[in-house]
Amino acid sequence: MNWIIIVLAGHFLNAFAFLMDKFLLTKKIPSPFVYAFFIGVLGILALVLIPFGVIIPSSVEIIRALIAGATFIIALVFFFAGLKENEASRVVPLTGGFVPAFTFVLAYFFLAERLGQIEILAFAALVIGGVLITLDRNGKGNAKGYMYAVIAALIFAISFVITKQVFIEQAFISGFVWSRIGGFLMALSFLLIPSARHGILHQPKQKNKGSTAVLFFTGQATGALGFVLVNYTISLASVSLVNAMQGVQYAFLLVMVLILSKKFPKILSEKLSGGALMQKVIAIILISIGIILIAF
Repeated sequence: MNWIIIVLAGHFLNAFAFLMDKFLLTKKIPSPFVYAFFIGVLGILALVLIPFGVIIPSSVEIIRALIAGATFIIALVFFFAGLKENEASRVVPLTGGFVPAFTFVLAYFFLAERLGQIEILAFAALVIGGVLITLDRNGKGNAKGYMYAVIAALIFAISFVITKQVFIEQAFISGFVWSRIGGFLMALSFLLIPSARHGILHQPKQKNKGSTAVLFFTGQATGALGFVLVNYTISLASVSLVNAMQGVQYAFLLVMVLILSKKFPKILSEKLSGGALMQKVIAIILISIGIILIAF
């Protein structure tokens, strides 16, 4: 299916963006609110798509699209908060495992989305594989970080299900632009929170401002394109299956971390000895099976 190729490309770009996130949250940007703010604000660049099919829908459809974008930014705050509290290898599998699970339940009740038997098997293989590929077997970490990860997953799922409804009501470009406006407005609302406003307006001076800017905008450029591709796929296919394929993103992320961990051991690390290696292999096999079941 063509949508599988599109979502694979989107998740590859998102994996690269997550890698940039880890560098920034460890070394440069102290507050998840700050990072989520700039992501939301940059989303307004979607306005360049206005000449290509944006319409003014009903007030209900506008509100729904705005909520879809706003909830996504809120989810980002919790996700980055979790990422700041714990290692990515602990936060990502929790969020990645719960997002498709929550999405499946919400889509069942609110979108009347039904998966066939083969699709359910593919869904299960993709979700289990996605969790296994980044699950830390030691099970250590900050409880607050785990809580943030689960909350982020629930809000992400809500955002994705609402987004699917938006794309049912509107053409992709129109729905996407309206949802980005919602994200932009939510980001601006962070300025009403004293601690967040201070972090946004009074960023500490960095010795390497140039490197911070390069990391941030490189991550945002790839992440934005990946986000567009995944959203476009949501407009084409089952939102549950699209989210279940996040496991592919973690496989891409694993490869990137393995390549860069030797150069940046304090920021990126991945142990692949003994059982951990077998765990990753099983995860990749499950993800591959899930993709094959969907494709054929």
